Amino acid sequence: MRTTPNPRSTLHALAPMGLNTPDVESLTGYFCRLAYSHGITAQKLADWVLAYFERPVCDKYGWHQRNLSSMSVESEQWAAWLSELTGVESLDRLTLSPWRHLLGIPGLAPRSDHWCPCCLAEDKQQGVDPYLRLTWELAPVDACPKHKVRLTSICPHCQRSNVRNRAVIVVPGYCTACGGFLGDAVPVPAYPESLWVARQVGNMLVHRPQVGVDGVVPLLEAIVERMADGRITSFAKRFGFSKSGVWHWLRKGGLPGIKGWLTIALNGGIGLDKLFAGAVDDWVMPQAREQMVIPLPESPRAGIRSRELDWEAIRASLRAMLALPSPISINEACERVGVGRKHVYLRANTEARAIAFRHARFRATVKQQRYTRLQTQIGEILDERLAAGYEGLSARDVWAHLNTEAQSVSGIFSHINKVLASRRQ
Repeated sequence: MRTTPNPRSTLHALAPMGLNTPDVESLTGYFCRLAYSHGITAQKLADWVLAYFERPVCDKYGWHQRNLSSMSVESEQWAAWLSELTGVESLDRLTLSPWRHLLGIPGLAPRSDHWCPCCLAEDKQQGVDPYLRLTWELAPVDACPKHKVRLTSICPHCQRSNVRNRAVIVVPGYCTACGGFLGDAVPVPAYPESLWVARQVGNMLVHRPQVGVDGVVPLLEAIVERMADGRITSFAKRFGFSKSGVWHWLRKGGLPGIKGWLTIALNGGIGLDKLFAGAVDDWVMPQAREQMVIPLPESPRAGIRSRELDWEAIRASLRAMLALPSPISINEACERVGVGRKHVYLRANTEARAIAFRHARFRATVKQQRYTRLQTQIGEILDERLAAGYEGLSARDVWAHLNTEAQSVSGIFSHINKVLASRRQ
């Protein structure tokens, strides 16, 4: 009797896309394609899987709120569950869990979902189901090395963000808000340093790390020894790390984030794949730091000619302003002479202080005159109301009979109460 070597799986035995390449599919994208192949929503598939393995599910559980492609224990658990249900092995290769003992969590996940429109358009053109790449799940990766364009995070049709897979119903490659194809976005050329980062991460994902948990500290010690002669302080200062952070890596089991490893790779002239393979015995530091070519925009000051200021004439103009019938503020004086207030105070301090003092005194006089008129008006209202036979007037009663200008005076009720108190005495 012949036996079937591959027994029937519970779910479709969907083959992962791009396995063992820098374009390897993410477990999030695989899960979406699996739900689509069964003709159900991603949320219903998540609920079914959790019920199948007898895991409790809260009423507000949203599958898209979990990053299935990360390096958490939950991601590894989901990879194991889907492998068991589909019969497809090594689905943990679609997550970052193999690098959990090497990568620190801070700075790993991007703030907003992004993707390469050219990759999705190419998938569709070649008759392949558009799928989500694992490299798109890492924050430092903002470019596609294959098409040399920047990743985008905005739907080209509805201009919304986080519309790649954060929904109950997901069709990979299409907007979850408007249904438009995400590959229709106009590509923007990427910078060389972004392409270098994307290539490094892509090569990292191709090879499983050879450095085990017990080999992380020896690897970091070898890095500090090779790059700074074993001096933690020099290593941290030279490459932009904190001294306490590097000390935490070597003594307390801390881990560099993905940006930290990329900094080491850039300045050390070694790839992430070699670092995580522990291939540092023949590693030779470059003589000079690698400099990325960055296209700088034209200076906004290009073509602007410098000017020479005649401070004698400026001081004369400021003195003339002191003789104006109505005092002006120092800001208005600076506008009239066309010089910033800071420079006026530095080069014409006497005149500037005189103008400011005269204006402040003028404002104080105007303020006092306004308060005097206000008190007179309040007194007239009190006399009028008392003559009409009203007694026990409140501040609110007096305020109601003031004109609009008087009612808007700051601290109006304190002024009314002051007049009322003086009348009671």
